[in-house]
Amino acid sequence: MSRGLPAVVLKLMRVPAEPQPPEGSAGSIRIFRAGRNYYRFLLLKWAFAQVLVVLGAVVTFQSTQSVMARLPLWAKVVWLGVEGVVELSALAFIVISYCAVRLNYELRWYIVTDRSLRIRSGIWSVEELTMTFANIQNMRIHAGPLQKLLGLADLIVSSAGGSQHQTPGQNPHLANFSGVDNAEAVRDLIAERLRQYRDAGLGDQDQPVAVGASSCSGQDEAAAQRVLAEVRALRATLDPAITTLPPTAA
Repeated sequence: MSRGLPAVVLKLMRVPAEPQPPEGSAGSIRIFRAGRNYYRFLLLKWAFAQVLVVLGAVVTFQSTQSVMARLPLWAKVVWLGVEGVVELSALAFIVISYCAVRLNYELRWYIVTDRSLRIRSGIWSVEELTMTFANIQNMRIHAGPLQKLLGLADLIVSSAGGSQHQTPGQNPHLANFSGVDNAEAVRDLIAERLRQYRDAGLGDQDQPVAVGASSCSGQDEAAAQRVLAEVRALRATLDPAITTLPPTAA
């Protein structure tokens, strides 16, 4: 749970500290969080942005010195007042943006039960995505060079209607376990629970889940199997005796 200044910001923004678990038995709830290096990565990007802002402010201040020297006294006073307001605003922004980075890490929740999964992220705009196992079609792990260096990866789970080429977070059919340091373990857990879910007769057993492959191949295979079953049923209906005939010699 957030403490100190982040907790104050969290209360002021009225962001709920923890999401409700999705559908599933209470004993099956597993909660995953982004890896610690994911926070360090976010903090590094934040620090780099602050350095650029400070350098820009210094360059601007130096370039205006010659202009200020030619201003009348009242204009210099106004100019200094504006600079003071800008500096205070920049300081406040640094504090708030730091809290936002920390909360972005702490408020990122990944929950898996025996029937569904739920992902919640965001601070200014909280996004919560729930996906039932009945709709899952594909799982894949993605890790860029920097993620590999930090021991992180993204586990992307897609459901019916989702495409692996679309951006997670902009598509309700894509669930992204961002910045986890145990992506393979999470994938294996979901795959095992999905198998148990379908073995229990709760899901569509005719739709296999592609692990680490394109969801399009799984859809095509399932469609072909259904068409083949319909052809066989039609053939048997038209000529029941055909199923008992011996095979024709070549």
